[in-house]
Amino acid sequence: MSRITFGGLASGLDTNGLINGLLELERLPIVQNEERIKVLEQKKDAWRDINMRLRNLRSVIQELCKEENILAKQAYSTNSSIVRAVADPTAKNASYELKVDRLATNHTVAMQADIQSLLGKSAVESLNMAGVFLLNGVEIEVENGDSLQDLQSKINNSEANVEASIIAGHLLLKSGTSGTDGSLEMSYKSGNNVLNTLKIYNSGGGGSFYHETLEARDALLSINGISVIRPSNEIDDLIDGVTFNLLDESGESVYLQVSVDAERAAGAFAAFAEQYNSVNEFIREKLQKPEKNSIGDVGLLRGDTALMRIERSMRSLITSPVSNYRYETEEGWEQKKYYSFSSLGISTIDEEGYLQFDSEKLLRALKDDPEAVFELLKFEIEDENGVATGQFGGLAVTLDNYLRRLLISEQDGYGGSTTPMAVQQEQAIQRRIDELERRNEAREERILRYEERLIRQFTSLEKYISEMQSKGEDLARMIGQLSNQQNQK
Repeated sequence: MSRITFGGLASGLDTNGLINGLLELERLPIVQNEERIKVLEQKKDAWRDINMRLRNLRSVIQELCKEENILAKQAYSTNSSIVRAVADPTAKNASYELKVDRLATNHTVAMQADIQSLLGKSAVESLNMAGVFLLNGVEIEVENGDSLQDLQSKINNSEANVEASIIAGHLLLKSGTSGTDGSLEMSYKSGNNVLNTLKIYNSGGGGSFYHETLEARDALLSINGISVIRPSNEIDDLIDGVTFNLLDESGESVYLQVSVDAERAAGAFAAFAEQYNSVNEFIREKLQKPEKNSIGDVGLLRGDTALMRIERSMRSLITSPVSNYRYETEEGWEQKKYYSFSSLGISTIDEEGYLQFDSEKLLRALKDDPEAVFELLKFEIEDENGVATGQFGGLAVTLDNYLRRLLISEQDGYGGSTTPMAVQQEQAIQRRIDELERRNEAREERILRYEERLIRQFTSLEKYISEMQSKGEDLARMIGQLSNQQNQK
């Protein structure tokens, strides 16, 4: 809080100005510290940004470790209105000829007539019946007061695996299982014969349905000339890794081609190269020497050894071959065909470390040996006896592990946890900011005491000068009086 003083009344000096000038000199270190804090805040923000960019880079690298991305397969159908197919990474590249002669159906039955015609009631009025019947072995109990809608709800909420619906006053029952194995089974048990009254199922004479809207049928198809019968239109047990969806029983030939889905893998590689270049550009911008009149925070982290180490380490991991790229044979040591990112189309453009991606090179590698491509990115490490250890290596995994150490806290083996490097930098900068702020607070307190001392000193000075002036005036008056007395004599 600034003080109001009335200095210089006796001396004529601008004591307030003198005090403010002295205080400004004392505040110069505070101003300098505040400028340092601004720069440190910018550095902390830069490290926070680096942290975020590294996390984004790690997320796209982890996509390279997923089998469904690198070994993805596609199944192309020449007529997707008849047959569609989905292939997983285990499917082999091959072509097939399919003919769908019959689709599988879900057994469906209905009331022979609508509820109004049968009982003169609406779907929400009481049926005035009480009885129990079996539906696929499950008891369905109809109680006094139940309506057709109530019966519908009881069937849908039961474990009979039957879908009940009401269409134009007709109760429709559809099996939840397609094919002949899903044929509906009904029988009377006790009380009113509800199924017979509603003209759904006649339990007499061996039993029969009043109105079978769709019989239960199995799917009939041929694949490469081999006839196949299945209870469902979704078939996943004919070819390893391929699921067929039958849509139309036209009997026409449909050709299906299973091949590598290179676009998915290429997309993952392209995203990796793009994000790496973004990180590399940001780091280089913060490390480079700022040019004259440069704008922004270029060179903000120039000379930061931790950031320089991160840049060198990532570039080394990108350009180095995989750890097991050489292997020993009876003829001697040999080198794998695919052993580095560059062999998959990811290579550096120049000495600044920016990446370029050749999708055609990746496509050729995937067509040649997709398993080798994936093993280059991620492989399970084996012990000296050839037993899997549950740990993984490979280019993508190694880079992911490095970024994990930069970003994620881990147990240190002594019951504690390590602080990630990127977080350490933010914390170190924050400690310097806190120290500068403590110094400023302490100096502000000293300046406050100094200001009080100056005010006291200048006040004393003014008082002393005022007293001297008063004494001078008294002396001048006395001299004047003596002069007057002498003149009178």
